Amino acid sequence: MLRNVNAPPRAFTQIPHTIVRHPRLSPAAKTLLTWQLSLTADDRQCLSETARRAGIRKTAFQRAKRELLDEGYVHEWRVRVESGRFRTVQLVSNVVLTPAEALALRDGREHGAEPSPPGAGSPTVGEPTGRTDGRQPRKNIRENTTRPTEQASGEEASGAREPGRRRRAAAEAFLRTLVFADRRLAMPARVIRDLAPLLVPWLQSDLSAEEIRRTLTGGLGGDVRSPVGVLRWRLRHALPDVPPAVPAAPRPEPRVARMRECRGEHTQSLLFTPRPGVEGDLCPECRAEGAAVPDLPPEPERVGFELFRASRRPRADRPARAEEPATPGPRR
Repeated sequence: MLRNVNAPPRAFTQIPHTIVRHPRLSPAAKTLLTWQLSLTADDRQCLSETARRAGIRKTAFQRAKRELLDEGYVHEWRVRVESGRFRTVQLVSNVVLTPAEALALRDGREHGAEPSPPGAGSPTVGEPTGRTDGRQPRKNIRENTTRPTEQASGEEASGAREPGRRRRAAAEAFLRTLVFADRRLAMPARVIRDLAPLLVPWLQSDLSAEEIRRTLTGGLGGDVRSPVGVLRWRLRHALPDVPPAVPAAPRPEPRVARMRECRGEHTQSLLFTPRPGVEGDLCPECRAEGAAVPDLPPEPERVGFELFRASRRPRADRPARAEEPATPGPRR
């Protein structure tokens, strides 16, 4: 594979390799994130506007946005303004941020706080500053600037988040199936994402899926004003205690294991259960009749076999036969 890469002198965007090679981000998600990171600091373009300009359809945009939210590159909040209305605040980052870190960045930017000075730690933390355009260095040092410790720690953190992400995805899939039990439980994606962490302890319990569904959706009559609110309360407070498992009773010994075969004379083999303290291999009937164990018949003499062996011996070793009188033949 041949590649030709020319470093642009200006109007370029620095994208980490972890974003370009991310295995769980779709092309639409990478396009959204790259487009947002290429904008200037004073550009307030939202994600939906970026998707419209990039030609990303509604369904693909929702899926891509969900992926960016799950991976920690995008954070979103609904805040109340002074007029009493709500507005959506979105934060896009080129590194993965926890909810606490994203909230700290949002509050610092919303209140106009000054960027904090660079720290001595690695990586440097603080408010993002504006981009500075400049030329690439003429000297190619040809050194690998990747920090293996940071890369290994990132892979370990990603592996640690993987089980939690799978459990949350299973909980979201289960919540979407509740609409089949009650049509009023058809919830939007945002509500399902909020309720999924509450359902994870239910799925980890010893309750079956049918028992969980029956407990969460049972009794939601027509007089219930907010079935979703009842569902939220049950997820938080109504997890039943699973009774301890009853130990299985020991299996009795099969009756055939205590039986013996009678050595008396019977048409067919007869099995019987000996009485306690009684030894022997005779059934009660044979013992009452005083039948003895029949002796095996003696082995028959193999006369024909001995004659056959004698006929195969040489003439000198053959035993002399008694001469038999000659039988006169018929006259001719």
